[in-house]
Amino acid sequence: MELDRITGRDDNHDGLANDRPAGIGRNTLQAPGHSNLDLRWSRDFFLSESKKDSGPVATIGLDAFKVLNRVNYTSFVGNLSSPFFGQAVAAHAPRRLQLSFRLRF
Repeated sequence: MELDRITGRDDNHDGLANDRPAGIGRNTLQAPGHSNLDLRWSRDFFLSESKKDSGPVATIGLDAFKVLNRVNYTSFVGNLSSPFFGQAVAAHAPRRLQLSFRLRF
């Protein structure tokens, strides 16, 4: 993820305090990498003696989101005048499990 480095001041007097330092282009800062691993396990239970598509089927499933539980940051401070310059201020949600049930007939 690319980030903008800004001065936090209105250097060019356009009324906006989002100017970049002289000689610095857009997206010159790099954020750390992003990784994610989601898994799903499910099992079908056939509710009739025939295992063909015509009979009812119950399915239970378990979904695991962010299995590795690695912190993936989403927002960084790019303002040079901020004491939090270069630090992350937000992250994606942590690991989550979800149980599901489906009935097909």
